[in-house]
Amino acid sequence: MKSHPDGYLVPCSYCIGLLDLISALLFAVISAIVFSKHGNWTAMVALLFTIFWIFIIIVLLVGVYKRKLRLVRFWLVFTCLGIILDGVILLYGLTLAISVNWDGVKITVLPFVGLAVEMTFVYIVYLFYLDMIGLSPPAPQHEEHPRLAAGCEVEFEDEVDKPMDRKELKRLEKQAKERMKRDKAVLKELQKQMRKGVD
Repeated sequence: MKSHPDGYLVPCSYCIGLLDLISALLFAVISAIVFSKHGNWTAMVALLFTIFWIFIIIVLLVGVYKRKLRLVRFWLVFTCLGIILDGVILLYGLTLAISVNWDGVKITVLPFVGLAVEMTFVYIVYLFYLDMIGLSPPAPQHEEHPRLAAGCEVEFEDEVDKPMDRKELKRLEKQAKERMKRDKAVLKELQKQMRKGVD
């Protein structure tokens, strides 16, 4: 059973976005300090990554506020890719730590807790995304084209619906008059044949 998008999932999604934003801003400050002191290229890469991370979080917050599926999906995709990358890096760090000492293992295992929290956040936002899909308006059903349901008059009606200039309107008026003349001629012919049949 799906919950209403104005229920607990919306405030949870906002909280996730804000917590993520605070984390990103702290990381940006630390990266900026390290880069300004040492001029290390890794700190510069970390700072650029953090700017992109902040942009992704803003995309999520706007997506939640405006109920835009595309924006929420964008955040989900990039966050999942980030989690996979973090997992690979942490596993690699764990294998190095095991070969060196057990103190390193303690330091390396701690980020896995953060990774688990991030995965929980992704799951909650994913539930919100599914909720929005469930409550989005259904696609309009394919209706039978009026040309199939009616005769030659439909062609004229279709053309009238489109915005037209003066020339086009005159041309259509002329066509309509010619059609009326033909219809009158056919009607007269039918009336003559009916009279002959009665006689």
